[in-house]
Amino acid sequence: MGKSRAHLKSEDGRCAVREVPTPLRARTAPNVLEEVMRRKGVDEAWDALEQMHAEGKTTDKYTVSRMLMKTVGDGQAHLDPTRAYRGISLVEKFIELQPEDVDEVLFNALLDTCCRLKDLKRLESCVSWMRRLKVKPSPITLGILVKTYGQAGDLDKVLAAWDEMEEQRGLANSVTYGCMLDACVKCGNLQKAVEVFKGMRDTGKHKNTILYTTMIKGYGLHKDLENALKLFREMPEQQVPYNTITYNSILEACVKCGDTSSAEEILDQMARTEYEIEPDLISYSTVLKGYCQNGELLKALCVFEEMKERKLRCDELVYNTLMEGCVKSDDWKAGCGLFGEMVSRGLRPSAITASILSRLFQRVGHEDADDKVASLFSLFQLERPQPAERGPRARNARGGKGPPPSPGAVAGMPGAARPTVRGPRKIRLVWVNHNDLTRPHPK
Repeated sequence: MGKSRAHLKSEDGRCAVREVPTPLRARTAPNVLEEVMRRKGVDEAWDALEQMHAEGKTTDKYTVSRMLMKTVGDGQAHLDPTRAYRGISLVEKFIELQPEDVDEVLFNALLDTCCRLKDLKRLESCVSWMRRLKVKPSPITLGILVKTYGQAGDLDKVLAAWDEMEEQRGLANSVTYGCMLDACVKCGNLQKAVEVFKGMRDTGKHKNTILYTTMIKGYGLHKDLENALKLFREMPEQQVPYNTITYNSILEACVKCGDTSSAEEILDQMARTEYEIEPDLISYSTVLKGYCQNGELLKALCVFEEMKERKLRCDELVYNTLMEGCVKSDDWKAGCGLFGEMVSRGLRPSAITASILSRLFQRVGHEDADDKVASLFSLFQLERPQPAERGPRARNARGGKGPPPSPGAVAGMPGAARPTVRGPRKIRLVWVNHNDLTRPHPK
């Protein structure tokens, strides 16, 4: 007969302990778990701990804390909920068996895991347990709580935790304060964020890039560009270095407030700064979006060309933003040209792309806009995606014979324009032949 899953796990745990050299097994149980974790990995260490629980053996909080932290941050690209919840359950079992041998470090590991899992109910259960056992919270505990409640958008609980732990606030470092500022910004309470930041400034704890960046984001979300720029320009005076996220945050604030001139100046400053910070895809995309929103299509196309010169991989979002700019400028020819370039670069247009093109054709008077879009997709051997789909299904995965036809071949479309730049900050639209989207029309 086959063995049960629990029996197999029990055998795995015993095997893991048996494989530890005899001298080590003669030592304390924590050393055995550490050795199993080192030799065979944390999953085997959990098996061994489970077996120790079944046999009534004890271990210590330090090893268990490390096992849980390693499980959460074990080099995985994404947190594995199954592994994480197994770790939580075994840590909770440890607390039940050895309630006198727990501290805030162990509970913080539990709380942080619940935060990463976004499991608010489990987190609050751990907090209640912590209180029953009279385990004193640390500033790190406070940071985890405000971060978790902030992620959940529960401002009342953010403020309650902050007000309750006055002693921990006094000992908190910039990480804990950063969690509080971020929670206030995410929950839309900029006033509280400003109050907390002012308190930090009074005690000299404000000189931190993340704190300034979070406040700049907050001002940007509330369209208070004056204060966002004030903080941004204050950073060098306070000897607080910029980073890419700082620049991108102030660029977003400028764009949200419609100030593309300031955004362009800051982007240029970013490119020539002595801090060796180069604009990334987000930096350029943000400024490009601002130009498109303001109807400055030619400037947006200049930024687009600069992105390609810097070999930044323009994604679907960039092309969609540019096509939105074409809608605002009533330039369907440039829009079709961008669509053709997008497909030729191997990007799959989505339902959002189709919707933008439909509005583009409507703006120039095509009552059959949806049919035009369907025909355009068909010419590129693509099915028009439905709104529920993330992207179209290629009929032959772009593997059909011959190159895709020009969008200009659609009935009623005399040609399409492709944006081309000649020199920095200069642009002209080049006419594209019906049968070759990439060949400029001869002068």
